[in-house]
Amino acid sequence: MLFVVYWELNENLNPKDVAKLGTELAEKGLFPSKGIKQLGWYSTASVPYWGVTIEEADNAEAIFKDIAVWTNAKPGFFKVLKAAPALTAQDAICVLMEM
Repeated sequence: MLFVVYWELNENLNPKDVAKLGTELAEKGLFPSKGIKQLGWYSTASVPYWGVTIEEADNAEAIFKDIAVWTNAKPGFFKVLKAAPALTAQDAICVLMEM
């Protein structure tokens, strides 16, 4: 399954601390989590920093665990976080055309 995760970081966090946490989680093999294939990870330069990740997983449980790695490591890390199953635009068009 394809998932899109939209996030906004807590603007009170130092960007260097955010980068350090990401590096630590990756070096420990905690992110991306087991069962996650990360297809894209995009961040904006606007404050608060926000972005999206595009991930493939067999189920929502894997995405939940992937998010929990960050929220457990740094409570209050995200200001906003939304995750949902998604289709490519091409697949969504095909589904709608079949209706």
